[in-house]
Amino acid sequence: MYKLTNNVDVEIIIGQQLSATPRLFLYDVTIYLTTCNSIEEISDEILTTYGSDRGWLFTEDNDTFRFDIQNNLLTSIYLDYSESDRCPDRMFDLVTEAKKIVGIPKLVQPLSFDLEPFKYRHCAPSDNIWLGYGDVFLDSQEFTELQIAENVSLLFNENNFYCAWLIKSPEQFLVNKIAPIEKYSVTPFLKKSFWDVFQFINEERIELIKKEDMHTFQELRALYKSISSNSEKNPGLEILAEKLFDFADRFSSQEQMLNFH
Repeated sequence: MYKLTNNVDVEIIIGQQLSATPRLFLYDVTIYLTTCNSIEEISDEILTTYGSDRGWLFTEDNDTFRFDIQNNLLTSIYLDYSESDRCPDRMFDLVTEAKKIVGIPKLVQPLSFDLEPFKYRHCAPSDNIWLGYGDVFLDSQEFTELQIAENVSLLFNENNFYCAWLIKSPEQFLVNKIAPIEKYSVTPFLKKSFWDVFQFINEERIELIKKEDMHTFQELRALYKSISSNSEKNPGLEILAEKLFDFADRFSSQEQMLNFH
């Protein structure tokens, strides 16, 4: 038996996977794993499934795990990811060494529950992994990686407790709207730019930008210019550039923004 929370038990149905492709929304700092392609479809999905959710108008601080009413199987996931980039040091070796299972969770008892988003994220370009994790993860001794969809896994510790999620090759899943997925070319420059952006944007730099730290602002502007002025016409690069511009616009002074372009 596995646990999503202390009060939520799941069993693993080996061999099954979700067919959905993950979508990374950079403006909303969320990850969608659903076959829905519109807000209306998502609303219908929430109404016709059960599990955890973010409440009315998506205002509650919850990750969303939805399960089928008929068979209790996981149908979709909506995750918030943290801007607190923290390297888990030796723990990351345990992630790459984890026992791997392909399957999806099935609720033992139908119920609604709360599921708090993880506090931290870690970017690991050398392993092409983007990790979200919490304090339970840091106290763990070993992990089982449950691959629930292509490139998307949930991690459970030695006590079979859910403690992290990971996405592999995340640079290929950038989107800026809820719509049918449009694939784009994953070039070496796009891949490098993705990791550069996510290693730059974190809580520490948010505070520095708010304090009008000139060195940090110049780093941000240089990264934005290198991506926005590149000759590649790539939707993924455009989304990364939009993220950097929004980051600057939200946290920089009006005077600084006059010199951003």
